[in-house]
Amino acid sequence: MSKFNVYAVVTATKYIGEFEAETKEEAEQMAWESEDAYVSVCHQCANEVDGAEIERMVVEEESDE
Repeated sequence: MSKFNVYAVVTATKYIGEFEAETKEEAEQMAWESEDAYVSVCHQCANEVDGAEIERMVVEEESDE
């Protein structure tokens, strides 16, 4: 019988901030360049996860309400 190592890919979200821009693409670029575009995990979680990084940004336009 074979042995297998199994890993879970864990996804989460992190609020980066509010940006004023002409387009969603511009807002996303501003977010990538911001000082908040990083991920950190607590000491306990750091023992359970490896390579935490931001894979992509999700940009939502605010309504004028």
